[in-house]
Amino acid sequence: MLTASDYDRLSDLVHPDCVHEYPQSGERLRGLASIRAVFDHYPGGLGRPNADSLQVAGDNERWTMAPNFTLVRTSGAAGSYTSAIRAQYPDGSEWHIISMFELVDGRQKRATVFFAPLFDAPEWRRPFVERVGDG
Repeated sequence: MLTASDYDRLSDLVHPDCVHEYPQSGERLRGLASIRAVFDHYPGGLGRPNADSLQVAGDNERWTMAPNFTLVRTSGAAGSYTSAIRAQYPDGSEWHIISMFELVDGRQKRATVFFAPLFDAPEWRRPFVERVGDG
């Protein structure tokens, strides 16, 4: 697990020239230094670890999550993966995050990340849906 005290180990998990793209905000982070800077400067810190969320069925790949993330599902093969994550931010808001990422030599080389906040279902859909989960 990667916690704030382990950021010096980030290079074990992320290539030095990794690129993260956030299409919704139009941002691109280039390189390990930029990615780490976002972690280091995150308002309120990254939160507390949820070690129970790190149980991944499937192959023998090594997975890690930031401390405020709960892994919902990961799928993929041959170095190309997609993960669904639930996140609780320091302000208490909860979000779903989809990350499509590529691993090269066991380290993240590229990721495209989408962020979606929880929201109340519109009343007009009520007759047509089933309520599931906490949403």
